[in-house]
Order: sequence, then C-alpha cells, then structure tokens
Amino acid sequence: MTTRDAHSDWIFDRFPFVCLLGWLFACLLGGALPQARAQNSAADALYKRTISAYTAGKLEEALKLAGEAIAIEKNDPKLFLARGYIYQYERKYQQAVDDFSRAIELNPNSVDALQRRGEEQFKLANFKESVADFERVVALQPQRRPYHWQLGISYYYTGQFKEGIELFESHQTVNSSDVENAVWHFLCVAKGVGLEAAKKRLLPIPNDTRVPMMQIYALFGDKGTEEDVIRRAHEGSILGGGRSRQIFYAHLYLGIFHEILGNDEKSYQYIKKAAQQYKENDYMGQVARAHKIWLDRKRAEK
Repeated sequence: MTTRDAHSDWIFDRFPFVCLLGWLFACLLGGALPQARAQNSAADALYKRTISAYTAGKLEEALKLAGEAIAIEKNDPKLFLARGYIYQYERKYQQAVDDFSRAIELNPNSVDALQRRGEEQFKLANFKESVADFERVVALQPQRRPYHWQLGISYYYTGQFKEGIELFESHQTVNSSDVENAVWHFLCVAKGVGLEAAKKRLLPIPNDTRVPMMQIYALFGDKGTEEDVIRRAHEGSILGGGRSRQIFYAHLYLGIFHEILGNDEKSYQYIKKAAQQYKENDYMGQVARAHKIWLDRKRAEK
C-alpha cells in the first residue's frame, strides 16, 4: 500500500475543483488575449504614425497621435518616450520631465529616458535632479563617463567641484581641443581650490577653431582681455547666424569670468544678454538660460 503526502491529498481531494478553475482561466485568457493584442496593435500603429509625423515636422499632429496611443496603452514606455521627445523639442520642459519620468517608471534602466530627463531637469535649473539622472546614465554605461560633459556642468551648479574637476580632466583625454572643457575645469578648480590654483592648472588647449574660443582661453589664462573677446566675436559674416553665435559665446563666458572675479552685477548683465538677447537653442544656450535662473534665485535670496 502507498501513502500520499499532504500536498498530494490536497490535489486529489480537490481535483474536480482544480479542473474547473483551469477551464475558467483558459476561457478568460482566451478572451483577453485577442483584446490585448488588438489594443497593442492599435497603439503600435499610432506610435508609428507619431514617429512619421514628428520626422516630418508635424509636431501638433505627432503630439495628438502620441496622446491617443497612450490613452490605449498606458504601460508602454516607448510611447511616453516618444511624447517626451516632442515636448523636449518644443521646449516644454516640465511636460517632457513628466513623460520621461513615466518611461523610467516602466523601464528603470532606460538610458535614453534618463539622459533626456537629466537634460530637461537641468533646463529647469533642477541641478541636483539632473546630476542624479546623469549619474545613473554613466552607472549603466560607464564607457560614457569621459564624454559626459553635461554631468560635469551640473556638478558645478550643485557645488560638487571635486567631481567636476575629475570629470573635465577625464573629458580632456577624449576631447583635447575644447576651450569650454578647460573653462569649466577652471571654474571647478577656482571654486573648489582657489583662483590662483585654477590659473596654474588651466588645461592646455592647442587650438579651438571656433570664434572667439581662443580669445576666451587667453582671458582665463591671464593673457588676454575682455575687449579682445568682444572684438573677435563681432568679426565675420552675419549670414547664417554665425556672428550671433560668436557673440553669444562671448557673453556667456565673460559673464562666468566676472562671476569668478566677484563682479556680480557685470556678470549678471553678460549672462542676461547671453540668455535673452543673443540666445541659442542648443545645450549651451540652455546653460546660459539655466545660469540666469540660478543667479535670479540667488539675487532673490539677498
């Protein structure tokens, strides 16, 4: 004679009931799967139309289509990522943050969503939040760290000067002809160690062909003047926005230069012009804008 354990007794004694549950589950699943597949198919079709509209520059249509797709399927991270792209392009910073946040909730290791949310947090002058997102990016993809100059800039605004120094020195190994990298390294050293140390540790830049970068570099190295920067920035053709961009860079870095020297009002006026009068729409243009927000907050506190 054989014996049955407690688990076997449970199965044998309730066999008809277990079979009934299995039959009900199969019926429910059989009905749910086609419906779920239909929803996914409809959402995917709208997603493809969203991308096509976005690529064609039809932003309002793309935004509408993305919203319709999300209404059908609320748990697909790529839909929130797509709508976040559109908000990012339209410079609707908080809406972009919200959508990238939802994409991250659904896919915590989405490097794209983390990177983009970090950028939008920076534009809102939420510097600590941008650092947190950028650090997660480089934790997930360590090979990106030397290239992640945006993280270095965010470190400056959060007062993490040691981390900023290390990152800009790392960036120098992969981009040795960028005056901006040398300047932000200078700023972190000046704030973290001292102005004289920053002058001695100014990273060597053999040649940055962008105007007026070498004049800016000479200024920070005590070998040039403010007038040299302004004069060089106003040279060249006005066609294609080249001169406006040159003047933007001149004002941004003259503003930062005077900030380090403690000339607060002069610094503010330069930054204000960079952020408003000569504004650019790329990331450095957003740095000028965020810097002004940062200064406005400090002025309000006083």
